[in-house]
Amino acid sequence: YFKQINLRKMTLFEPKICVWNDLTSEHLDLIYSASNNENTLGLLADICKVDQSDIKQEILLEFYFHTVQFAKSRELNYAQTSALFTIMKNVHDMCASTPYNNNEAVYSYFKQMLVKHSLQRPPYSIGVFTVNQVQAITEYALNTYFRHFNMYKYAFTPKVRVDISLHYEGAPPTPEPVEPTPVEVEAVDEAVLEASPEEEVAEQEPTETEEMRQLREIIQTVMGSELKTLQGRLEKMIAEQDSKLAKQVEALEESAGLKAGSKSPGNKKKK
Repeated sequence: YFKQINLRKMTLFEPKICVWNDLTSEHLDLIYSASNNENTLGLLADICKVDQSDIKQEILLEFYFHTVQFAKSRELNYAQTSALFTIMKNVHDMCASTPYNNNEAVYSYFKQMLVKHSLQRPPYSIGVFTVNQVQAITEYALNTYFRHFNMYKYAFTPKVRVDISLHYEGAPPTPEPVEPTPVEVEAVDEAVLEASPEEEVAEQEPTETEEMRQLREIIQTVMGSELKTLQGRLEKMIAEQDSKLAKQVEALEESAGLKAGSKSPGNKKKK
């Protein structure tokens, strides 16, 4: 069920030209003219509508900030910065679209997006990045996002819970667990509180249900056959040991001349 949904989500991440999708030239004017990092973070939070009070959104904002800082360090122009920002943003969205491992698919999508923006073949692709810039962007992505891919997936994807039910052949189905209803202390009858110790012990003993009785009979049947087999093996081993020991004793008696019917060396007549 989850895999079918995830596959449908992954089909939405097709390599497309994405210049000016998230950052326009007006946005980049404000970002590049920011006086310090705090102002840049504030601008990115407003542009991308990031809630800085949420720890996950704060991690995402840091990811956006470092992407823009890399573009500045490589002296990318506005179109290149906008394309790089959206590529990395889509890479993260694809990573967080499923809790299952999809690092190979995400990296393949990342490479296809770079190809879409490095060859001048409109309308299929445009030459935004040069060969050297593609190499630098690839190294940056590998050393930052893809190196911590599992950490981003752990932080931004829902946890998967698996419920397992077992059914043993020959055993009745296990009933669904029922939560016990809370009992108010004030509603307890005084007669229950004044019950004798014998009655309390009797009440504490659990009553055996039909399912428990059937299961106990099955276990006793299986264990009985196993015990019989083990008992037969032990009796056979004991008999073999007794026979072996008897043969050894008989051999010793023959060697000492003490076997029944043989004469003792002291009873020989002297000539």
